[in-house]
Amino acid sequence: MGLATSALWLCPRCVPCGCKSGGGCCPPHAEDRCGSARSSLAQVCFVGRSNVGKSSLIRALFSLAPEVEVRVSKTPGHTKKMNFFNVGKYFTLVDMPGYGYNAPKDFVDMVEAYLQERHNLKRTFLLVDAVVGIQSTDLIAVEMLEEFGIPYVMVLTKIDRASKGLLLKNVLGIQKFVKEKTQGCFPQLFLVSSVEFSGVHLLRCFVAHVTGNLPTVEAS
Repeated sequence: MGLATSALWLCPRCVPCGCKSGGGCCPPHAEDRCGSARSSLAQVCFVGRSNVGKSSLIRALFSLAPEVEVRVSKTPGHTKKMNFFNVGKYFTLVDMPGYGYNAPKDFVDMVEAYLQERHNLKRTFLLVDAVVGIQSTDLIAVEMLEEFGIPYVMVLTKIDRASKGLLLKNVLGIQKFVKEKTQGCFPQLFLVSSVEFSGVHLLRCFVAHVTGNLPTVEAS
């Protein structure tokens, strides 16, 4: 079995646990879709500005796993709660509400409460719009991750909407920012398009790697 199939989490399960916000097994402001808020599984967290394409990217990552249903809305700020998705027996994906425009009023408290506990959190994926680059609201998210010592990586979304020149400019600017202004950010950026699926498989493999699910290949 090659990497293209073995790293795709072929048997994911996302079964509603019936637990709503403050329902015991879930942290406040969370909707646990799979009984996973207190799970011992490794966790990865996706966070970004409203309308950065977070839900679309998560859906693209699980395009071969139809059991994992992620709703994509045309309205920015559609996600209002933290959503926890179990991906089979492999790991848990935490979908944070978008910040900035139309963000929940308690966004900071919600995220800080999670990051302070951060049960088994292996990596946070900070999504940045490739067309506009890092915004002031993104800097607040970076500051929060740096303050709590959370390892994170920046993902540039919607690269299909940026010209080559603009994309290069923003990539170089973000690389400079990561090198000079951050300590906990992974140096490599991930460039993705949920429309064209560019970079999605590479990001998928990185998620498998940080959660300990990337299969080893024995030398022949």
